[in-house]
Parts: sequence; structure tokens; C-alpha cells
Amino acid sequence: MLSKIKCSERNFMMKLKNVVQIAVLAVIGCVVAFGISMLTGLLGMAALYISAGFAAFVIGPTFVIAARKVQKRGTALLFWAVLGLVYAILGYGIMIPITLIAGIVCELIIGKYDNSKRIAIAFSVAMFIDSMHSILLTKILGVEGLVKYMSSTFSPEQAAQMVAAYTNEVILIAAAVNVVLCLLAGFFGVFINNKFFEKSTQQSKLK
Repeated sequence: MLSKIKCSERNFMMKLKNVVQIAVLAVIGCVVAFGISMLTGLLGMAALYISAGFAAFVIGPTFVIAARKVQKRGTALLFWAVLGLVYAILGYGIMIPITLIAGIVCELIIGKYDNSKRIAIAFSVAMFIDSMHSILLTKILGVEGLVKYMSSTFSPEQAAQMVAAYTNEVILIAAAVNVVLCLLAGFFGVFINNKFFEKSTQQSKLK
């Protein structure tokens, strides 16, 4: 009886440890990516195409490390949920539905977390959903919605400029660029994990 209790407590602690690992990696990736997005914002119109795509190269490795280290159902959903919470803390609570959708899609694609290629592709799809958030929110909310839900970011004039900037041509180019960048970021994440973290992951599972 006591051994069963100890075993269940150990399993609970392992699950708690996994949650902490996922949350820490997600926060690190999101905060650094947010900083990169701020810097690419200085590029003017070019930021409309590449900002989120370049941020993916930071989030990609942290996601793959979490996925390969934990290898449990729910890892992707929790990772993207934490990203949504970080967005909310930074004043972008409107992003939570988008990150949850990204997490669900990512979870469905990954499957059993035993295939690095599937993990890379799943991340790429989820990150593409995330990377298109500015276009989605601009088209769905319009000027009034942007000012209402993102008042700390947009004045009425800035919101109007954003809506005007996303022409059909810009949206198509941004989508194409982000598809490429997100795919590269997913496999870059696998490369970083395999190069620096995969051995430690395998060793920890043998203990």
C-alpha cells in the first residue's frame, strides 16, 4: 500500500516537473521572441513580412526541446497556452484564442512525440498560425476593434495605418514568407535539440 502511495506521489511530482519544464521553456522562448519582434519592428514595412517569422527561430528550439524532453500528450497545448498567458501579461490578451488554436493543431499533428520530423512540422504549422496573428486580428477587428482591444499599442491613427497596410498583395507575400521561415524554424529547432540536448534527454529517461 505504502509503495503504491509513494509511486503515485512520484508520478505526480514527475508531472509537476514536466509542467515546470514546459512553462519555463515557453516563457524563455516567448520573451526573447518578443524582443526580436520589437527590434524587427524598426525595419518599417519589412516587419510586416518577417517579424513573426524570425521570432520563430527562437521559439522553435525551446518548443522542440520541451517536446522531446517531456514526450507526453498535452505538451504542445500547454506550451502554446503559456505563450498565450505571456502575451496577456504583456497586454495582448486577445492573443490567447489564437495560441490555443495553434496548440490544439500542434497537438493533433505531433501524435506520440516520438518523431522529430512530425514535431518540426507540427511546430511550423502552429507557429504559422501564430505568425499570422497581426493580419488575422487586423482583418477581423478592423480599426475600432484594434483600438478597443489593443489600446496600449494602437491609437486610432495607427490602427487605420495598420488596416490600410495589409493589402491583399501584402497578405499573400507575408503568408508565403512566414510559411518558409516557420518551416525552417521548426527544423532548426530539431537541429539545435539534436546537437545540444538530445543526449541529456535520453540519459534522463534512463534514470
